[in-house]
Amino acid sequence: MVHAHGFTIHEHVIQTKDGYLLSIHRILPKEDGKISNVKPIVYLHHGLLTNSELFVLGETTERCLPFVLINKGYDVWLGNNRGNKYSRKHLVLSSSDEKFWNYSLDEFAMFDIPNTIDYILDITKQEQLNYIGFSQGAAQGLASISLNHSLNSKIKVFIGLSPAMVPKGLNNSLCSFLVQSTPRLFYRLFGKRSILPSVVFWQKMMGPSLYEKVVDLSLIFLFNWKSGNIPTSQKKMGYPHMFSPSSVKSVLHWLQIIDNKRFQMFDEGGASGSSLVYFSGTSKRTNRVAPFPTQTVSVPCLLIYGKSDMLIDIDKTLQSLCCPTKVIALDGYEHMDTLWSSDVES
Repeated sequence: MVHAHGFTIHEHVIQTKDGYLLSIHRILPKEDGKISNVKPIVYLHHGLLTNSELFVLGETTERCLPFVLINKGYDVWLGNNRGNKYSRKHLVLSSSDEKFWNYSLDEFAMFDIPNTIDYILDITKQEQLNYIGFSQGAAQGLASISLNHSLNSKIKVFIGLSPAMVPKGLNNSLCSFLVQSTPRLFYRLFGKRSILPSVVFWQKMMGPSLYEKVVDLSLIFLFNWKSGNIPTSQKKMGYPHMFSPSSVKSVLHWLQIIDNKRFQMFDEGGASGSSLVYFSGTSKRTNRVAPFPTQTVSVPCLLIYGKSDMLIDIDKTLQSLCCPTKVIALDGYEHMDTLWSSDVES
């Protein structure tokens, strides 16, 4: 995809401090493909159940944010979470091992993001970079800064596209059932390894047209996204590359966040069915699991979201931040529109 737009791509492999091997991608200008370590850096990170391809799926060069940034003189890097199609290796564990998939947003924040940032800054010999996260990529970026305070000085500007930090909820009975179900039941339904392990198989079985319809219907059912701002031609380009595996535990983590209505760390007690809660004098339930301390983030932030995106609760998000923050709210935009809307280049 990158080569089709005339750019060059270099793959780098990062070893996280807990042994995962992450592949990240550096995109180089199409003129000569020479590496320059003097340009300002932009690091982009994808959302839940996706990978670095998400950012280069626009129909034209002008509709792909990484290519636009490169043409404006930036050094662009695309990150990947452990477990997706580009990062399914570990120093000791096999991806067929249950232990390989024993991770949540906590590990993304504690290892994947800071280890990737340190690697990029080391390779380029620079002190700072700019961070752009889409959806979960924004959430785990803020979580990572909150747990790794040195990142406050390593990130110059933080930009969140559709920053799903505190989702409002899922508006259908099945999703409500999953949110309120016990982790034991969730693991029984989906196992403890990968979620969406057979997405490529179903793409081939259905064919492009049927697969596009299934994805559209699934997005309506799960999130009430009508996708009316996304051209059909963009769906044909993007949907086949949109999804990538992650751990069942990472999805369960989001259900815990939705259920507790706060951006919190994973509830290991809840995962075993023995979460400890108590009732305060005001009769409100208090969860023992710590929230991500995002009030400690001091990096200037720009948050861009759609007013029709039910996954974004911008008020709760802003309440969780104390850093200088600018918000751009887009009328009629849904979650994916910040990447793929018909007028995204404007």
